[in-house]
Amino acid sequence: MSDASYGFRAYLPLPKAQRKGLGLCISGGGYRASLFHLGALRRLNELGVLSRVDTIVSVSGGSILASQIAGHVAATPGAWGQPGEPIAGFDDGIAKPMRELASRDIRTRSILEILKPWNWFRHNVQIDDVAGEFAKGPAEAKLADLPPRPRFVVCTTNLAFREQFTFDTGTGLLGGSSSGHGPLGDWTIARACAASTCFPVAFDPMRVKVALTSPGDYGGSDRDTLLAATDLSDGGDYDNLGFEPVWRDHEAMLVSDAGPSFKPDPHIGAIWSQLRVLVTLMEQGADVRKRWLISGFVRGDLEGTYWGIASKPANYPYQPAAATYPEELIADEISQIRIDLDDFSEGEQAVLENHGYLMADIAAHAHVPQLITRNPAPVVPFPDWMDTARAAEALRESHLTKLFGR
Repeated sequence: MSDASYGFRAYLPLPKAQRKGLGLCISGGGYRASLFHLGALRRLNELGVLSRVDTIVSVSGGSILASQIAGHVAATPGAWGQPGEPIAGFDDGIAKPMRELASRDIRTRSILEILKPWNWFRHNVQIDDVAGEFAKGPAEAKLADLPPRPRFVVCTTNLAFREQFTFDTGTGLLGGSSSGHGPLGDWTIARACAASTCFPVAFDPMRVKVALTSPGDYGGSDRDTLLAATDLSDGGDYDNLGFEPVWRDHEAMLVSDAGPSFKPDPHIGAIWSQLRVLVTLMEQGADVRKRWLISGFVRGDLEGTYWGIASKPANYPYQPAAATYPEELIADEISQIRIDLDDFSEGEQAVLENHGYLMADIAAHAHVPQLITRNPAPVVPFPDWMDTARAAEALRESHLTKLFGR
């Protein structure tokens, strides 16, 4: 019996000759992910790799950075430029607004909005406030108004159908395989980003009504009921690495991962006993995805590279040209930085950007050197923060999530 009879082909990439384009997948992980990815993209930009990216897939904290990129592209349509050349205005158009946003606590006030009596029975009051914060930067443009390249795919999770729900500027559609798809309409970059960052417990799901003009795979009798209450949650609930939209049909993938990497005892207090089961379920799903991805790279089924916030530089077959952070600091401090949307200090921001910069440099040279068109010597964005003792002191309490922010 053929593979098609079993539907196996849906679990396999297309033949290599049919795959087109370079996908960049930037994971969730709050501001720590946004800043780690910012450093990584800075180095990719210097190497001439970033402008070769055709599709940017983002999840949660990655979507916060993607919204800055999309806002910059919307304001400066020619910024993406020619493949192999640096993106124009990276510092002022992307890095500066991202750092300014990460210096603000947009979590605490947004959560407390629900305590106001006039908000008790209002859906979306919390996440609407978050969207308002995102809209203050360059992310106020509409998704439908973005140029064709790069294509942005912002990932959320549809809780009704328990599936990935995307906002895709390449197709001009929103939706998922089970629920169906419809036009992007008036959705702004900021609001799609807010839906992608709608982290459970901290925020209630975003309830939306969407006009789905093409039917999905689900045809049950309760379909209309499910569509009437479409609740969108954090994109990481379904796929925190964000490679689902591109792994089958793209020629290569670059995957930047700043997702959870808890130590056996993360020292976050009594609440840990209540979170252990949830974290175990979350970690096992993420670990399976990572093993599958990396094994695909190793076997040659997939092309590309992966780097993570907990990655060890020594594990890559490349000797970096610049000093990296010690493995002990990466394991004990950097990879344990909280996943949150409160304000990040100067030191926290600097270390995260430096680490992302260095890991992307190593991963690109080790596994996708054919994409590199320029090769200036690596210079981290914050050299003064490469001092191990200074970095460790700045991160001493960075693993703690404080109730009312910092």
